[in-house]
Amino acid sequence: MTLRKDEAINDILIDYEKLANLVLGQLDEIEKLIASGKLHPDEEQLNLLTKNEAKINKLEVKLSEDIINSIALYQPVASEIRKLIACYRIVISLERIGDLTISNVKSMSQIQNEEVYGSLSGFIMKMMNLSVEMARKSMLSFLNQDMELALWTIQSEIAVDGFNHKMLKKVAEKATIFSEDKNVLISFIHIKEMVSGIERIADHAANIAEASYYSYQGKDIRHKRSHK
Repeated sequence: MTLRKDEAINDILIDYEKLANLVLGQLDEIEKLIASGKLHPDEEQLNLLTKNEAKINKLEVKLSEDIINSIALYQPVASEIRKLIACYRIVISLERIGDLTISNVKSMSQIQNEEVYGSLSGFIMKMMNLSVEMARKSMLSFLNQDMELALWTIQSEIAVDGFNHKMLKKVAEKATIFSEDKNVLISFIHIKEMVSGIERIADHAANIAEASYYSYQGKDIRHKRSHK
């Protein structure tokens, strides 16, 4: 029983790493797209994003089932249960980050005014870079049992929230100035959706870090974040 349990948990962690790498790959692709200044991915990049999204969804279902089965079948001890429950929470957040990546690509593709986007792209890039770094470190915090990375991620969410508030303020100000231009207004709407999506990626990264902290410290620190 013990050997089968250890093998089951190890297999779950191997699949977790595969899922994390897939999600990070998706984030890397949207970072490249934003950095390029383009609003539309090329055919090769779009195919890669779509194919990896399907892999993420399939692996998320498999991991969720394997975690539930491991708890039900192998009677894990308390520390193992914490790890499995934390992994279950993380898997949900990883799948949602994957969804948000695809949603952001769609929002970018619907922006009609390149000049408007260009005026805000530098700000968007900084916000995206920080959110991706948060996601990367939160995933590593669970894999490497590194609580410093987990705490850094949670604390960094405040900075992303600050970016989000400033960005939305800029969008609102510019949208008011160009309120009679339908093309520009539509672009601002999709930029706002994109920025909100990036902020939610950071939020899920913080959720992953909290689950990691719970797994290895045994303390649930959800709902205790400070927000400006």
